[in-house]
Amino acid sequence: MKVSHDGMNMLNAGMVPLLGSDLLSSISSTLSDIVLVVDLSCRIHAAASDPNHRSFGELPRWAGTEMSRVLDGDSAIKLQDRLATLGAMARRGERLAQMWCEVTHRLEDGIEVPVRYSMHWLGQGDRVLMLGRDQRPMIEVQQQLVSAQIALERDYETQREIDTRYRLLMDVTSDAILLVATGTRRVVDVNHNAAALLGASRADLIGTDILSEFEGPRQGELMDTLASTAGSDLSAPVEVQARRSQKRLNLHPKVFRAAGERLVLCRLDEAGGGSNGANAPDPLATNLRQLFYKGVDGIVFTDKDGQILSASESFLNLTDTATLSAMRGRSLGDYLARGSVDLKVLLDNARRAGNLRLYSTKLTTDFNSQIAVDISATWLNDRTQPVMALVVRDASRSEALRSNLSTTDNNMRNVLDLVGSSSLKDIVAETTNVVEKICIETAVELTRNNRVAAAEMLGLSRQSLYVKLRKYGLLNRDED
Repeated sequence: MKVSHDGMNMLNAGMVPLLGSDLLSSISSTLSDIVLVVDLSCRIHAAASDPNHRSFGELPRWAGTEMSRVLDGDSAIKLQDRLATLGAMARRGERLAQMWCEVTHRLEDGIEVPVRYSMHWLGQGDRVLMLGRDQRPMIEVQQQLVSAQIALERDYETQREIDTRYRLLMDVTSDAILLVATGTRRVVDVNHNAAALLGASRADLIGTDILSEFEGPRQGELMDTLASTAGSDLSAPVEVQARRSQKRLNLHPKVFRAAGERLVLCRLDEAGGGSNGANAPDPLATNLRQLFYKGVDGIVFTDKDGQILSASESFLNLTDTATLSAMRGRSLGDYLARGSVDLKVLLDNARRAGNLRLYSTKLTTDFNSQIAVDISATWLNDRTQPVMALVVRDASRSEALRSNLSTTDNNMRNVLDLVGSSSLKDIVAETTNVVEKICIETAVELTRNNRVAAAEMLGLSRQSLYVKLRKYGLLNRDED
């Protein structure tokens, strides 16, 4: 606030009329949230506050009390030091500057209110006028600013992570990718594969007009053609000729919006290149890769000595191995029930005949349990370092079915022995019991003794299944 020279003289000359106590208290409480008059011994002589304040309200009850009763311990010590300093300066006749003190009030309802006081020496009876402002609104604003800053930093880190993933994807993908803004026709981004097809570096292409990179009479209609092709169900690409590399290229467009801007993502490949195109995707390689990662049978690649080079997720599940790194470099014989004997049979037969079909053995898991498997091996020697590829199939259910079939043969022979000694009605009834028992045994084996699943498979209630299990003696003694 600026005060004129005449106004300053007026204040210094004492020409401002004296204010009444009620008016002075009203002005002070309006300018501040809380007004206190204390002496150097920290005793409150007068107290006033903004009547609309959410915590203080009316404070006449504070008059005559000690400040230590309305402050926490540290704040009381801090205020006493400040008052002592202010009193010492006044006794030495020093010019008193404005002094500040931040304290925390503890109210009767348990609420703690941080207040920043400006302290003014009154001189009468060593008393000090304290004008305080509630600091909670300021603290709340600061907390909001800190939260906003943390949110911005988190968003920034997320944006950096997304950008890194995008950049890595653009660099490692085998496809040639070109990104163009439809409004400006400028190249927004391009990966190295697409830059190689266009015959320029990535730095030279970014920001250029896409129309200048292609030749032909359709050059002026290129963007409209890309947009219409991307928006239709047509699978035919847009064929163009690159100006720099003079290659005939196919553009496979996809239109999308990002941050309010319409963009076209184009996948490039050489027109008519087929298998000769350097960047054309190989469907067989793609399918084999998907089979390796998603197939239900385990797939393992080993070197000529049986050391594991790579294994699919299904094989890790069969052996209960946590990660591929824990398996890579180990001998395949470590996971075969007969160890080096099984491994030697696989290696010798695969190396001699080129392949080995349905070699039955058992796998030993990392938890020393065993599971029956059928293994097919193929010797890949069309390289300097031959590799053995193995397909491992879980055969535990097949074993259960084979054992049930042998049981079936014995039961059926028992039924046939009844011919001539029993009536057809009795033979049919006995046959029904045999078939029913076989079906129940098979369901229990297939569900790995899960009675609820077996009952659902047979279309029985759980109680009915238990009755039939007890009837055919298929329950353990502790289950009876």
